[in-house]
Amino acid sequence: MGLRDHRYRHWEGRHEGIWRRRWVIAAGGLRGCLGNRWMRYVITLCWLSALAQVGILFCVGQLLVAESIVVEWAANLNPMLQTFVRGLTTWLEQHPEISVHVTQDLLFCWYASLLAPLSLLAVALAIPHLITRDLSSNAIVLYASKALRRHDYLLGKAGVVSGLLGLTWLGPVVVAWLLGNLLAPDWGFFWHGRGALGNALLAVLVNLVVLVCVGLGVSAVSAREKAVVGLYVVLWLVGNAFVPLGNQTKPWLRHLSLQYNLRQVVLGVFRPAQDLQTAQDNVPILGDVLRRMDQRGARRALQPQMAGTWIALASLGLLSVTIVWTRTKPE
Repeated sequence: MGLRDHRYRHWEGRHEGIWRRRWVIAAGGLRGCLGNRWMRYVITLCWLSALAQVGILFCVGQLLVAESIVVEWAANLNPMLQTFVRGLTTWLEQHPEISVHVTQDLLFCWYASLLAPLSLLAVALAIPHLITRDLSSNAIVLYASKALRRHDYLLGKAGVVSGLLGLTWLGPVVVAWLLGNLLAPDWGFFWHGRGALGNALLAVLVNLVVLVCVGLGVSAVSAREKAVVGLYVVLWLVGNAFVPLGNQTKPWLRHLSLQYNLRQVVLGVFRPAQDLQTAQDNVPILGDVLRRMDQRGARRALQPQMAGTWIALASLGLLSVTIVWTRTKPE
C-alpha cells in the first residue's frame, strides 16, 4: 500500500460559492486602499461633511418650531434677513409637502455635487490597488489558474471601487438624510423628503457605475503605478480646464471634463431649476432673490446638458470596458 491513501473521501468541510471568491478579491483591495493614510483622511472628511449636512437639515427643521434657537437667533439679524427667514418659516409651516421636498432636493443636490471631487480623489488613490499591480506581478495568470473566470475577477475589482465610493459618497449621503430627518421636529419629514433620497441614490449610483468603469479602465492601461495615476489626474484635472473654454467658445468642449459630466448627471436627476421655480412661486421674498439670479444668468448654470453628457459618458465607459477586457486576458 502506498504512503498516501488515494481512496475517495467525501468532502466534509464548508462549501463556499463563487461570491465568496469575489468578496476575497474585493476585501483584499479595500484593505490595501485603507492602508493609505491619505485615503483615510479623505473618508474622514466625507463623513465630517455628512455631520455638517445634518446640522443644516436640523436648522431648516427648527424653522417649524416657533420658540426654537434658530428662530430666536434670526430675530437678531438685519431686517432683510429677518423678512427672508419669516417668509421661509411661513412656507415650511403652511406647505410642508412642497417645502420640505424642495428644500431637501436643493440641499442634497448641492451635497452630492460637493462630494464628487472627494470621490474622484478616492478613486485616484485606489487605482494602483486595482489592476495595475496585478499586471506588474503577472497575478492575472495566477487568478486564471484557479476556478475563477475573468468576469469574476473583474467583479471583485469593481467591488473595491464600489466599496470606496460607498464610504466617500453613497454612505455619507444616506446617513445625512436619515439623521437629518430623524432630528426634524415632525416625522412627516421622512415622507416629504423621500424624493430627495430617491434622487440622491439614483444620481450617486449612476456616477458610481461610471467611476467603476473609468477606474478599472485607467488602472488596466499600464503596469506602472505612476503612469496610471498620472493618466487619471490628466483625465480629471486637465479635463476641467475645458469647461471655462467651452463656456466661451464651443459648448461641447465642456463634456471633455469628467467632473463636469458627473455634475450634469446630478443636475439631470434633481432638476434644481424646477425646485427653484417652485420656491419662487411660493415665497415672495425668495422670488425677488431668484429673479436677480436670472438677470445674472446664474440659474442657467443649473440647466443640465444631458445629451452631450450621455454621449461622453457612454464613450468613456465603452473605451474603459474595452481596455479592461483586453488587458486582463490571461496569457
